Amino acid sequence: MKTTNIYYIIDTSAKTRGIVANRIKQNITKVARALEFCPYKTKLHIIGYNDKAFFIHPFNAYLPHGNPDFGEGLKMLENVMNYGNKYPTAKTRSVFIWHTADNVLEGWQSPLERLFHKKEFAFGLRYVVYYGNPDKYTKQAYYRFAEAPDKILRHFSEGRLCSLVRNMASQ
Repeated sequence: MKTTNIYYIIDTSAKTRGIVANRIKQNITKVARALEFCPYKTKLHIIGYNDKAFFIHPFNAYLPHGNPDFGEGLKMLENVMNYGNKYPTAKTRSVFIWHTADNVLEGWQSPLERLFHKKEFAFGLRYVVYYGNPDKYTKQAYYRFAEAPDKILRHFSEGRLCSLVRNMASQ
């Protein structure tokens, strides 16, 4: 059975304090629970970023603080993907979901371009889930990451993710 890698890149900066952080946390928890009952083989990776990047456990709390340095999250994503490729297994297309408040710091372009040189990322399904009202610069990051306006969303449910996994596993 092929494994579907699911990568969540989560903005944990001070911009997400309050309602946004709660919505992101609830979504991560629902996704993790739904994947436990999914009959297909999945591997969930959750990367949080602010001034630095780190791993997040789906059922543990984290404290939003710092700046929204998306470049740090992308560098960590690249490292996780490199490590996963050291031990090759049969895989479906990967899913990348970026949850963000409404802002990103400069410096995300170079790490993102490096990711596009990796087959797993370039051919993966990439979505942006945003909260708030992004500025013009941040919208550029959204469009470059997702590469399609219909993949830039206000919400991404656990049901939609399970449906994606089912469709990819049956291909």
